[in-house]
Amino acid sequence: MSTALLDIRNVYSGYGSIEVLHGVNLHINAGEIVTLIGANGAGKSTLLMSIFGDPKITQGEIIYDGIPLHRTEPHLIAQHGIAQVPEGRRIFPGMTVEENMLIGAMPIGMDHVDDDRQELFELFPRLKERRNQRAGTLSGGEQQMLAMARALMARPRTILLDEPSLGLAPIVVQRVFDILKEITQLGKTIFLVEQNAYHALGIANRAYVMVNGEITLTGTGEELLANPEIRDAYLGGSKKR
Repeated sequence: MSTALLDIRNVYSGYGSIEVLHGVNLHINAGEIVTLIGANGAGKSTLLMSIFGDPKITQGEIIYDGIPLHRTEPHLIAQHGIAQVPEGRRIFPGMTVEENMLIGAMPIGMDHVDDDRQELFELFPRLKERRNQRAGTLSGGEQQMLAMARALMARPRTILLDEPSLGLAPIVVQRVFDILKEITQLGKTIFLVEQNAYHALGIANRAYVMVNGEITLTGTGEELLANPEIRDAYLGGSKKR
């Protein structure tokens, strides 16, 4: 029997009559960074959203730490120790940095807010500097850090991230991926959906490739970085980017 922390078994999902995922199987072990790469429209974001129950899967199972998430109400899923950093960050622009972070703690209650906020201000010193600033005035990189900090305020064991490097300058992208490695050192597990294959595979323990709603390849991050087909399809024919 599988001992994976997150186990996705033969999952089908989509929107109405449009099926997007076709029998997806993957697993994530505790403490890993697992990356899912693929082209636009491959179904990567649909898989992340299906883990949180919207859309609901039409077939298969999503098991998290022994809990069948596919039978769990979406608003209760975060209470099981999973947090999501959505594509586009989706912060609340009219609220301050600190108010955005407090919203992240709501699924588990506010008892640990002071300690957690201080720990996250150490991880994200720029957010501490801007704690009273409206979130909508932050740079793209700062907003991405805020989205990650907000997710961490829920004390998750596992964090799902959807395209965290999207629209960011290269130097900021590097910082974001460095922070993800630091987050795993805090004992977190990361499932990362990302088009920046070079950086994503570079930090991944394991990785999957999705094409048209199906997993077509899997291996360690290093193995996929060295794979000529992956380099041609996602890295411009080179290991460097």
